[in-house]
Amino acid sequence: MRRLLIIIVAFMMVAGGFDLQGKSYYNTVHNNFGGLFPHPGMRMAGRYKAIEDDRLIEENATMATAITTDTMNITSIAYRYQLRFANLSNKQGKTMSIKNPMTGGRTEVSSPQWGLVFNYDDDGYYYAVVLSCDNSAPYDDITDQRSMQICLVRCEEDGLIELAKVSLAKGVSLEDDYNNLCVDVDERQVRVSIGKEELQQMLEANITRPTGNVRVGYLTGPGSRVAVERAVLTIENENQVTTTTLWNPDALDEYLAASRDPIEGYWKYLDRDMEEKWLRIGGRYTLAVVRADDGYDILYIDGAQVKKSMWLPCMKKGHITGTVFSGNYDLTWIDATMEPIGEDAYATIENGVILTLNFPEYKSQVRFAKILNSSE
Repeated sequence: MRRLLIIIVAFMMVAGGFDLQGKSYYNTVHNNFGGLFPHPGMRMAGRYKAIEDDRLIEENATMATAITTDTMNITSIAYRYQLRFANLSNKQGKTMSIKNPMTGGRTEVSSPQWGLVFNYDDDGYYYAVVLSCDNSAPYDDITDQRSMQICLVRCEEDGLIELAKVSLAKGVSLEDDYNNLCVDVDERQVRVSIGKEELQQMLEANITRPTGNVRVGYLTGPGSRVAVERAVLTIENENQVTTTTLWNPDALDEYLAASRDPIEGYWKYLDRDMEEKWLRIGGRYTLAVVRADDGYDILYIDGAQVKKSMWLPCMKKGHITGTVFSGNYDLTWIDATMEPIGEDAYATIENGVILTLNFPEYKSQVRFAKILNSSE
């Protein structure tokens, strides 16, 4: 069984006067790129996404920019997000031919764009740092100079609004090699740094943070083939939890169908006994329980009512760990708003078919019944 590898490091980072102390979450090939790649290879209408040669590859042969966001929701006001990535289509003199669905003909793209996305909210608004490379005089070998355009934009209903822009000819790869791109974000401001070997701050702008949780990720412009080697999210809030896992619905179905562990399987909401002034149910959940680390992970499958758009199948909803008492487990639960509940919480399993989650501090419990076959 594959498990999510999350490397968490507490440290102090200083970049351009921006201090951030917190935890770092790494997405690399070692954890299947975590929330950036929550399912095996994807093909859809001109887009391709897969893990190849220890890199996350996304190819976009459409006329629309493709946005990929991590499934982790960020509650912290201040955070840093850094990508080490390359645009494999970013080659001098090379053009990409894309079918234009409006005209039926082909459109040539000579400076394909790629970039980093941050402060992405549930309504699809976001900020982005967009990269592209071009030549000043492509047909003049004497005066021609290749440079990278780094553009900070905000996406709204009316389209993209340019906030800041700079051109850079040194210190970055101007072809299809890797660059490091980083944003340091707080409630009112963003600082943008980039570099092939060392980060250098290039842009700074005032921003507004959307209400509620936000996400981060990357963008793949028309004609681009983006290779992500590493993504690092550093958050200020020590209480931030990750809900990303390596599971996808098909792989989970296959794994549970072959499991002989009586605890593993699908569990469906049965009933509850709750003091609603202390705790309210987030939905009539269907869950999956799978062995992980020192116990079992509880995965969300369906049924969310509170913050429904935040929850996707196979995100982590909790974890149980065995105790010295048979059928009793220590419980960590992730509530509907992505906040952990762990103090004094525990779970019990009765006769292998009733899973009870107990929250004595809130005078509440929720019961789930095991689904014994796929038709239930």
